Amino acid sequence: MRATTTPTAREASDLGEAIGKIAAFAAQSLHESFPHLDLEGLVDTFTGTRAVRFIGRRYLAAIEESKTPGEAAGEAGKALIYAWAEARLEARAQLDREADASPWGPMVLCWCETEVRDNAEARQGHHDGWHTGQRPATWSAV
Repeated sequence: MRATTTPTAREASDLGEAIGKIAAFAAQSLHESFPHLDLEGLVDTFTGTRAVRFIGRRYLAAIEESKTPGEAAGEAGKALIYAWAEARLEARAQLDREADASPWGPMVLCWCETEVRDNAEARQGHHDGWHTGQRPATWSAV
């Protein structure tokens, strides 16, 4: 199958199955590495229209480069995780820029690399939301 040709019904089915598996494995891998990430949210993100197109383009491009389906899936999954991480970092940077300009006061950093307002309510809310049953939240100055 080539990215520039219309796929047969079987090729379209195979492509859809590959895209679904790539999205599922990427979401599962991130969730296993970072359990505080919501698995359903990751799956929703990775099966959205933009992500499906992204995975499909990357997968087909690798196939056209004579990669095996497994290699193509690995490359597409890796690219998806990298793109997601870059978007998350940019969103975090934007929030940090907004927080720096905010009159709400200083922030603290949890060991999980999440910044929260430096007050008891924010710290407890973060702990209860992300660390229940796990290693407790510990803080350092930002």
